[in-house]
Amino acid sequence: MVGLDHIAIWTRHRDRLLQAIATAADLRILDGYAPDGAPTARGVRLSNRTFLDIHQIADVRDAAAPTFHRLLALSGDIDDIGRRAAAVGLRSKAIRRRDSPQPEMEAPWDILAFRKGQGVASEMFAIAYHEGVATPAAYAQPLYDPAGPASGDARLARVWLPCEAPAKAGAFFAALGATATGAVTSPVSPYAGVGFAFGSVELILSPPWGEPGALRLDFQGDGLKPAVLAPLPQVTLVMVGPG
Repeated sequence: MVGLDHIAIWTRHRDRLLQAIATAADLRILDGYAPDGAPTARGVRLSNRTFLDIHQIADVRDAAAPTFHRLLALSGDIDDIGRRAAAVGLRSKAIRRRDSPQPEMEAPWDILAFRKGQGVASEMFAIAYHEGVATPAAYAQPLYDPAGPASGDARLARVWLPCEAPAKAGAFFAALGATATGAVTSPVSPYAGVGFAFGSVELILSPPWGEPGALRLDFQGDGLKPAVLAPLPQVTLVMVGPG
């Protein structure tokens, strides 16, 4: 079964975004990718096991450098996901740890990357973890431990994605085995979309809104106070309380 493993975000304002999420959803911040012991990525792991992996864009002095980027990581058998994607005309490439001359120096996972220019699919990749293998210190961090504790009780319920070709994206999601959940409405922008269940998280395809690459994250939790936050122009956080 294909699920949502995590969302990777690159921004010049890692700590601002992360602190807003942690405070609003009452989550503990975990260290992520840490080359030479200095964490360049940090994040939170939600109670339904998905996590947010937020990276600092290093050179903030370069005005021409990208200011925001994000990718959604799917969990599952990357060979199966590749075949399912190919069946609806999408191209992808597997990047496997075992193919490296020094696999023990690589991250403890394999990745299936989708080619550029394929709509929503190009905003995603698939990941498959290797458990019990030698792991470089840069990746041996709490955020990347699938068996590690969650950062708190909140769960990631919905992820809203802008989509200019919902029929094509919907066919891709259906090919992956996601369950269509139908039309979704909301009092908060982007207001409406079509949902697909990826494990415990619902992905909502919505007409484009706001900044390029916009992302809306809906959190649920018994202790959450309803709120709408926009810590970055590209990211909206919605706390919906118990559900």
